Amino acid sequence: MKLNLYENKEDLNEHVDVYYSNMRPVIRQLIDTVNSERPKLKGRPADEDLDDGEEVILDPREVYYLDHIDRKLFAYTKDGVFRLMDTLTSCEEMLWNYGFVRVSKSNLINVYKIKQLKPDMNMKVYASFDNGERICVNRSYKKSFNDYLQKMRRMG
Repeated sequence: MKLNLYENKEDLNEHVDVYYSNMRPVIRQLIDTVNSERPKLKGRPADEDLDDGEEVILDPREVYYLDHIDRKLFAYTKDGVFRLMDTLTSCEEMLWNYGFVRVSKSNLINVYKIKQLKPDMNMKVYASFDNGERICVNRSYKKSFNDYLQKMRRMG
Protein backbone atom coordinates (compact mmCIF):
# COMPACT_ATOMS: atom_id res chain seq x y z
CA MET A 1 0.00 0.00 0.00
CA LYS A 2 1.30 3.41 -0.94
CA LEU A 3 0.90 6.42 1.36
CA ASN A 4 1.13 10.02 0.17
CA LEU A 5 1.13 12.86 2.70
CA TYR A 6 0.71 16.49 1.71
CA GLU A 7 0.98 19.46 4.06
CA ASN A 8 -0.97 22.59 3.15
CA LYS A 9 -1.03 25.08 6.02
CA GLU A 10 -3.51 27.28 4.16
CA ASP A 11 -6.17 24.58 3.76
CA LEU A 12 -8.21 24.45 6.99
CA ASN A 13 -10.48 21.69 5.67
CA GLU A 14 -8.31 18.64 6.34
CA HIS A 15 -9.41 15.50 4.55
CA VAL A 16 -8.29 11.99 3.74
CA ASP A 17 -8.91 10.29 0.41
CA VAL A 18 -8.66 6.50 0.35
CA TYR A 19 -8.41 4.56 -2.92
CA TYR A 20 -8.79 0.80 -2.62
CA SER A 21 -9.51 -2.17 -4.83
CA ASN A 22 -11.07 -4.25 -2.05
CA MET A 23 -12.23 -3.44 1.49
CA ARG A 24 -9.57 -5.28 3.49
CA PRO A 25 -9.29 -5.13 7.29
CA VAL A 26 -6.36 -2.70 7.10
CA ILE A 27 -8.51 -0.29 5.03
CA ARG A 28 -11.35 -0.63 7.57
CA GLN A 29 -8.86 0.16 10.38
CA LEU A 30 -7.72 3.27 8.54
CA ILE A 31 -11.30 4.44 8.05
CA ASP A 32 -12.16 3.75 11.69
CA THR A 33 -9.06 5.61 12.84
CA VAL A 34 -9.88 8.66 10.72
CA ASN A 35 -13.46 8.54 11.97
CA SER A 36 -12.24 7.93 15.54
CA GLU A 37 -14.37 4.82 15.68
CA ARG A 38 -11.78 2.40 17.03
CA PRO A 39 -13.74 -0.14 19.04
CA LYS A 40 -13.48 0.05 22.79
CA LEU A 41 -14.28 -2.67 25.27
CA LYS A 42 -16.20 -1.73 28.42
CA GLY A 43 -15.62 -3.73 31.55
CA ARG A 44 -14.72 -3.81 35.20
CA PRO A 45 -11.80 -5.36 37.03
CA ALA A 46 -12.65 -9.06 37.40
CA ASP A 47 -12.21 -9.01 41.17
CA GLU A 48 -14.88 -6.30 41.66
CA ASP A 49 -18.65 -6.65 41.80
CA LEU A 50 -20.23 -5.58 38.52
CA ASP A 51 -22.65 -3.23 40.26
CA ASP A 52 -20.08 -1.55 42.52
CA GLY A 53 -16.89 -1.55 40.45
CA GLU A 54 -15.57 1.29 38.38
CA GLU A 55 -16.09 0.93 34.63
CA VAL A 56 -12.91 0.68 32.58
CA ILE A 57 -12.55 1.32 28.84
CA LEU A 58 -10.03 -1.08 27.29
CA ASP A 59 -8.17 -0.49 24.06
CA PRO A 60 -8.30 -3.77 22.09
CA ARG A 61 -4.61 -3.34 21.20
CA GLU A 62 -3.81 -3.97 24.88
CA VAL A 63 -5.86 -7.19 25.10
CA TYR A 64 -4.07 -10.54 24.74
CA TYR A 65 -7.20 -12.65 24.53
CA LEU A 66 -10.86 -12.96 25.52
CA ASP A 67 -12.10 -15.93 27.49
CA HIS A 68 -15.73 -16.98 28.02
CA ILE A 69 -16.08 -18.85 31.33
CA ASP A 70 -19.30 -19.74 33.16
CA ARG A 71 -21.40 -17.43 30.96
CA LYS A 72 -19.07 -14.50 31.67
CA LEU A 73 -16.59 -12.84 29.31
CA PHE A 74 -13.13 -11.79 30.47
CA ALA A 75 -10.39 -9.76 28.76
CA TYR A 76 -6.77 -10.48 29.69
CA THR A 77 -4.26 -7.63 29.50
CA LYS A 78 -0.79 -6.91 30.85
CA ASP A 79 -2.46 -4.95 33.66
CA GLY A 80 -4.99 -7.58 34.73
CA VAL A 81 -8.23 -9.36 34.02
CA PHE A 82 -11.43 -7.48 33.24
CA ARG A 83 -15.03 -8.67 33.07
CA LEU A 84 -16.69 -7.42 29.89
CA MET A 85 -20.34 -6.61 29.34
CA ASP A 86 -20.32 -7.83 25.72
CA THR A 87 -20.82 -11.33 24.36
CA LEU A 88 -18.00 -13.30 22.76
CA THR A 89 -19.86 -13.28 19.43
CA SER A 90 -20.34 -9.49 19.45
CA CYS A 91 -16.64 -9.03 20.29
CA GLU A 92 -15.69 -11.36 17.45
CA GLU A 93 -17.74 -9.29 14.99
CA MET A 94 -16.45 -5.98 16.37
CA LEU A 95 -12.75 -6.96 16.57
CA TRP A 96 -12.06 -9.17 13.53
CA ASN A 97 -10.55 -6.19 11.67
CA TYR A 98 -8.22 -5.54 14.59
CA GLY A 99 -6.35 -8.83 14.79
CA PHE A 100 -8.79 -10.92 16.84
CA VAL A 101 -9.68 -14.42 15.71
CA ARG A 102 -11.72 -17.23 17.25
CA VAL A 103 -9.53 -20.21 18.22
CA SER A 104 -12.01 -22.22 20.29
CA LYS A 105 -15.60 -22.19 21.43
CA SER A 106 -14.64 -19.88 24.30
CA ASN A 107 -11.58 -17.89 23.13
CA LEU A 108 -10.69 -15.02 20.83
CA ILE A 109 -7.01 -14.14 20.62
CA ASN A 110 -5.19 -11.03 19.46
CA VAL A 111 -2.75 -12.24 16.79
CA TYR A 112 -0.61 -9.13 17.30
CA LYS A 113 0.12 -10.24 20.88
CA ILE A 114 1.28 -13.77 20.00
CA LYS A 115 4.91 -14.36 20.90
CA GLN A 116 5.14 -17.95 19.63
CA LEU A 117 3.02 -20.63 17.95
CA LYS A 118 3.90 -24.16 18.95
CA PRO A 119 2.36 -27.31 17.43
CA ASP A 120 1.28 -30.07 19.79
CA MET A 121 -0.13 -33.56 19.53
CA ASN A 122 -3.60 -34.21 18.06
CA MET A 123 -3.30 -31.38 15.50
CA LYS A 124 -3.48 -28.70 18.20
CA VAL A 125 -1.42 -25.54 18.23
CA TYR A 126 -0.65 -23.39 21.27
CA ALA A 127 -0.34 -19.62 21.05
CA SER A 128 2.02 -18.21 23.68
CA PHE A 129 1.95 -14.57 24.77
CA ASP A 130 4.67 -12.44 26.31
CA ASN A 131 2.79 -12.49 29.63
CA GLY A 132 3.55 -16.22 29.86
CA GLU A 133 0.04 -17.49 29.15
CA ARG A 134 -0.85 -20.04 26.46
CA ILE A 135 -4.10 -20.57 24.61
CA CYS A 136 -4.90 -23.68 22.59
CA VAL A 137 -5.99 -23.26 18.99
CA ASN A 138 -8.60 -26.00 18.84
CA ARG A 139 -8.40 -28.45 15.94
CA SER A 140 -11.76 -27.41 14.53
CA TYR A 141 -10.66 -23.74 14.43
CA LYS A 142 -7.14 -24.38 13.11
CA LYS A 143 -7.95 -23.89 9.40
CA SER A 144 -9.81 -20.61 9.94
CA PHE A 145 -7.00 -19.46 12.27
CA ASN A 146 -4.35 -20.22 9.62
CA ASP A 147 -6.46 -18.53 6.92
CA TYR A 148 -6.77 -15.45 9.14
CA LEU A 149 -2.99 -15.36 9.73
CA GLN A 150 -2.36 -15.62 5.98
CA LYS A 151 -4.80 -12.78 5.32
CA MET A 152 -3.10 -10.60 7.97
CA ARG A 153 0.33 -11.43 6.50
CA ARG A 154 -0.75 -10.36 3.01
CA MET A 155 -2.02 -7.06 4.42
CA GLY A 156 1.15 -6.35 6.37
